[in-house]
Amino acid sequence: MAPSDDYKLTDLDYLIGDHHLQMIKAALPYLNVPEQKAVSVFVKCQELRKTMELFETEEIASMGICSLEKQEKKGSLRDLLHAIRPYGNPAERDMIDMAENLMEGQTPMEQLRRFLSPEQQSRLETMQMVMSAIQAMA
Repeated sequence: MAPSDDYKLTDLDYLIGDHHLQMIKAALPYLNVPEQKAVSVFVKCQELRKTMELFETEEIASMGICSLEKQEKKGSLRDLLHAIRPYGNPAERDMIDMAENLMEGQTPMEQLRRFLSPEQQSRLETMQMVMSAIQAMA
């Protein structure tokens, strides 16, 4: 996978990683394939170990996640969508936006209208007026 400006790290990534692991990851392309496999597994094991330690020492509170002792109100679905949106690709971000807009009460037709050019929007409005007129006469 090629490096991408769209790839972002989460708070968890920052808490379980360190610059030494990043240095090891950067060295991977310079190793032979069997060594790459072994070193990659080592790095992931270190990250897993740090994750387990994180939950044991309750540092998890620094991420804003509720501790086991004190259950607070969970965030809403809208909050969840807002949190995951920056990590999605453009198509996934569009889907999240659409879900959020539907949660705000926008109809699928209003969603469709956003993707139309002004000329197409005008035609759609004309068609809707004609349909309304036909329904009124029935």
